[in-house]
Amino acid sequence: MMVDFTRSGIPGFSVTDSFADVKQRLDIVRAGNDFGFESVMGYLELDGNRYLMGTTQNPVTYDIDSVELRELFKGDTFEGIALGDMSAQEFAGELAKIGSTPIMEDTGIWWVDERVCFYVYEDVPSTICWWGKDLVDDEIKAIFSGKIEDLDPNQYHLYSPE
Repeated sequence: MMVDFTRSGIPGFSVTDSFADVKQRLDIVRAGNDFGFESVMGYLELDGNRYLMGTTQNPVTYDIDSVELRELFKGDTFEGIALGDMSAQEFAGELAKIGSTPIMEDTGIWWVDERVCFYVYEDVPSTICWWGKDLVDDEIKAIFSGKIEDLDPNQYHLYSPE
């Protein structure tokens, strides 16, 4: 079975859900409480596949800071784009056709306006991360501001067709 993930999140989940609700729906593998906020990682079953999912709590608002999905399966898609079948550059090109121009780095594709990041392993998008509001990490705030000039040019660049 395949799952089509979207810019709004995992089917049945959203970064606007409460942290407690998301936590209860996971088969929890590991939970943490660092510096007054929680994180949890567990398995989520969707259409017969078990995905490794993690979520972190915003230490200021206690809402969800991010939701991350790992261990994608053959046939999974994002907004109809096949995952795992193309390079990071090709995937970024497909994202640019349906939304904002991604910011690229060696380890990720940041889809700025949509607040989604795709972490890359061996040049293939392998993890999807949706980000909430009121971010606290300065580097992630800078990325999602879309101001490429505020980022290290040796690490980040706007996607452009090769």
